[in-house]
Amino acid sequence: MQRTLKPLDHQVLFEVDGYTAEICIEPESLQLAYHLRYQAYRHADAIPVNEQAICTDPFDEQRNARTFLIWYDDQAVASVRSLTWAASYDWAPTPSINFFKTEVDQYIGLSSPILESNRYVTAPDFTGRRSLTAQMLLFRIQTLGALVDQCAYVITAVRPRHVKFYERFMNFFSISDPLKVDEVSFEIQLLATPIASKDKLSQSSAIAAYEEADLERYQNCMQLLYQS
Repeated sequence: MQRTLKPLDHQVLFEVDGYTAEICIEPESLQLAYHLRYQAYRHADAIPVNEQAICTDPFDEQRNARTFLIWYDDQAVASVRSLTWAASYDWAPTPSINFFKTEVDQYIGLSSPILESNRYVTAPDFTGRRSLTAQMLLFRIQTLGALVDQCAYVITAVRPRHVKFYERFMNFFSISDPLKVDEVSFEIQLLATPIASKDKLSQSSAIAAYEEADLERYQNCMQLLYQS
């Protein structure tokens, strides 16, 4: 399987402190992200081995899906996917809307755009403070996506033991009990946060604060994505 060895210029969202954020438009970039997912989930023994060494699902093919990479020193070190629940995407489903539709409707409603963040992974050998920085940049990307799609809330399903991390950095709060699903070997719990929590995120980590130029690049990349 061919891999890109560096970010592609037309996919770059921003660069900061040696990190580069990229939206995956080209097939080789998507395959790299799917391989990184696989490595992370296998490291956690969350999915079985497969010959292709990738982790993907039907949601990746939907028009409301976008996949991202974070690079550091010519290595892809983190990835995340977003899916927007919105009329502009014909209310195409997201995993958490499927699993927790009742809870989402009860706590934040289903009539307005919602951005779901999922497939949030870091490379198993990329650890410590550098890994935390990469994770903050994944939050920065999702802030951009929520703003562009005019989402009032961001939701994400995480392991129960990761809830405090999300509460601390971006004011996420739980809107479900833990749930066992077939897709992974661990329980998941749904969290939500209003887009206004971007201010809390920037206070928690200055590098996670977006810039206006980021929004313009994101919108330009979206045009390329839907032309491809």
